[in-house]
Amino acid sequence: MKYVIFIALVFYTFLTFGQVKIGDNISTIDEASILELDSQTKAFVPTRITDAQMNAMAPLKGALVYNTDHDCIFAFDGVIWKNLCNSGVLVTTASSSPINNFAGDIWIEELSHKVHIWNGLEWILTNTNPTSGDGPPSSVSMNTPIAGDIYVDRISGNIFAYNGSLWKENGIYSVENGLTLSSSNSIELGGTLTRPTVITTNTGNTLAIEGLSEAAHNNVKILTVDETTGVLHSTASNTFLQREELTIIAVDGQQEFTTPLAITDSKKIAVYRNGIKIDFDALGVNLIKLEANVICYENDEIRIVQFF
Repeated sequence: MKYVIFIALVFYTFLTFGQVKIGDNISTIDEASILELDSQTKAFVPTRITDAQMNAMAPLKGALVYNTDHDCIFAFDGVIWKNLCNSGVLVTTASSSPINNFAGDIWIEELSHKVHIWNGLEWILTNTNPTSGDGPPSSVSMNTPIAGDIYVDRISGNIFAYNGSLWKENGIYSVENGLTLSSSNSIELGGTLTRPTVITTNTGNTLAIEGLSEAAHNNVKILTVDETTGVLHSTASNTFLQREELTIIAVDGQQEFTTPLAITDSKKIAVYRNGIKIDFDALGVNLIKLEANVICYENDEIRIVQFF
């Protein structure tokens, strides 16, 4: 009879005020409460289900369950279930990957110190590189490197990569074909050509060399370009203006003389009588005639200089 009266009282209270209190001190309930559980010796146990059972549900927003796979209470936010035990990022240091993970969880491998992040499906290896320091990498600045790590020397700016056993500087080790590597690792023009090399120019992009020093005429060669191949050559300057000389002892009244070479241009011929330059006319392929008012006498010296 006592229990019937109690139950009736509870339902009367619920129907009258819309409030329910279970446990101790059932006669008092906060006016803002719709349900109160009050006990010093008993606990509230929510629905206990597995992870698969929980994910199969789509309850009202705010629903609570105890997930027996994760040993934690989960709350439904209207879209997904959220683990109330790990409301922040969980960081685990272990030799093997942890299970029952949530997106954003971090796993640090104990021996290799590799850092992984759980993307919701799998662990993704991250990399804390590049690391920098003053001077090349050492066991002090990089005490636990792994293959692929990158290190930047803040003093020199050089970049190093770890190959699993050694740090290798990623720089320029050698140059060739007309280039030289300086002591400061700068590439400079100058060196031996190791293969045929072409520099293409046009009317807009020309090639110029400035600041050339002067040299005595007998110590220089002239830069020439092969008309067909474009290949550069050096040629002695005297090969561009060669000459042939012919000295003739004239007879009395002689005016016509034979040139040493065929006449291609009369401007390339100079005629001297006894050391004095005189004019002439070209009469044929190898024949010239002194100007009209010049007549040779016996034993006059005629010197014909012909350039080619």
